[in-house]
Amino acid sequence: MSNFDAISDRDAMRRLLAGAAKTVIDCRYCWLFTAASGASARPMGVVARALDPEDWTLSFVTDGRSRKAAEIRQTPDIYLVFQRDPEDAFVKLSGAVALQDNREEVSRRWKSAYDRYFPTETDRSNAVFVDVRIERMDLWIRGVTPEPFGLKATTLERDGNGQWQLA
Repeated sequence: MSNFDAISDRDAMRRLLAGAAKTVIDCRYCWLFTAASGASARPMGVVARALDPEDWTLSFVTDGRSRKAAEIRQTPDIYLVFQRDPEDAFVKLSGAVALQDNREEVSRRWKSAYDRYFPTETDRSNAVFVDVRIERMDLWIRGVTPEPFGLKATTLERDGNGQWQLA
């Protein structure tokens, strides 16, 4: 049986998605990579602490005046990398990104915990949310992805109907 055959059933797909979700939810921070002007990386704190298993949208709050926001506006190709050493779990995500800068929307989503990163009214008025609807996952999760562990990523992508499938 090939690795592809071993993970082609619905239960295995649920295990892969659950393993990816656990890795993402258990991480307080991830690395966000932008592709503009070469590769640029920075650590990010994840706003959403739960994932809708159908939607898979992650959000971050950032300063709309930042280089990161400018790079996303220039080239909205980003990658998010999550790592949980205790579980040997590594997840790389990518997808459609949107900067939410509508003041009503930002205000609706605002939490007082963000005030420490945006201490002045001017800072808060420049806050934007980065929303990433995940379209692709590369997974290396011990005990979830096929053996031998770490040799090759298990890649999931959304099909035209938004359903996850092996790439």
